[in-house]
Amino acid sequence: MTQNRVRAILVVLFVGPPIAPLFQATRLPLVADTGTLARDLLSHYICPTPAKSYMLLGFPMAVCARCWGATIGLWAAWLAFQATNDEGRPRKAWIGHVVVRLLRYLRLHWILQLAMSVLPFWLWAAEITWWPTAPYWLLLLNGAFAGLWAGLFFGSIRSGIISASQDLSE
Repeated sequence: MTQNRVRAILVVLFVGPPIAPLFQATRLPLVADTGTLARDLLSHYICPTPAKSYMLLGFPMAVCARCWGATIGLWAAWLAFQATNDEGRPRKAWIGHVVVRLLRYLRLHWILQLAMSVLPFWLWAAEITWWPTAPYWLLLLNGAFAGLWAGLFFGSIRSGIISASQDLSE
């Protein structure tokens, strides 16, 4: 997947949930229905706690604060990978410390990377089960943390997947 496609997907994931209630707020026949459809689909099939959504103009966002935070974390992971060149060196001197930590993570075996990336999602389960009244800012922060680790994992295995698919096509 090219960088432009990844960027487009991340933009839709970040901007889509707040646009759904804005569409609903217009109360125009097709536009409001589109916002309602997006909210219904995402809250039913994707989001574990749709009742924990931020309200915009009297309508709930398409996903909960935790899921929207996960998209923020995915952006952070994508930006961390963008901070390095193909050799794994920082593009600019001031982001060197981020790249050093990213390289430490990338040197781990993929199973350890997966284990580190799954741990924040256990916080989601614990939070949903034992703290159902958690404040929205904590849900957003927890989602961003999980999204960051998921993005780091999938970004780290991406090059292996691309090279394996190229080997199969040859």
